[in-house]
Amino acid sequence: MIPTFPTRADLLPSWRTGAAVVAMFAVAALVARRAGPWLEAQGAQHATLGMLLFFVTSVIAVLAPMLTNLPLVPFAALAWGSGWTAALLLAGWIVGAMLSFTLGRRARDTILRRFPSVRRYTDIDRLIDRRHRMLSLVLLRMTFPVDVLSYALGMFSQRTTVVDNALSTAIGAAPFALLFALVPLMPSRVQGAVLIVSALLFVLYAAWMLRRPPASDT
Repeated sequence: MIPTFPTRADLLPSWRTGAAVVAMFAVAALVARRAGPWLEAQGAQHATLGMLLFFVTSVIAVLAPMLTNLPLVPFAALAWGSGWTAALLLAGWIVGAMLSFTLGRRARDTILRRFPSVRRYTDIDRLIDRRHRMLSLVLLRMTFPVDVLSYALGMFSQRTTVVDNALSTAIGAAPFALLFALVPLMPSRVQGAVLIVSALLFVLYAAWMLRRPPASDT
């Protein structure tokens, strides 16, 4: 087997979805900043219930590819701080990734009927280098949405295990969870700079992914 790397057709739907989610996150950050004192008071008064609900919505957002809870992140960060927010968000993503991977293994036909977009990843194994499996999985985590990728790996990658899926999610998604949790607490000018730098870095990363030659698997 000779693994290849994602093509523009592979990545474009994920990039469009990511851009829409980031736009919603930016709007939510602006709204949350205006309600800062109220959010801090509510977060202190209902901390346990709020954290539990935020964790559950993070899990659900992975299980249901059409949903996202990222617009809630600015409110969570202002209520409980960036540390708790990043930890809860990442924990939800990991648990959701494990559940969606397991569902993918056991309910392939049903999932394909409900989420036909997953069919784009039937040859997901071609993107995984056998010599560097974990590195390949982490790079995929940083390129594709956690939800769709977990379902695809569960359904179509026989060599990937639930542990591989969880570990690659923890490593590949951690920088994003931390970034999303930190940005709402930054001054407005710093927020703008971070978003611009992050966008430039992502464009460079995407260009690198598209231009990388296929690695031989000998």
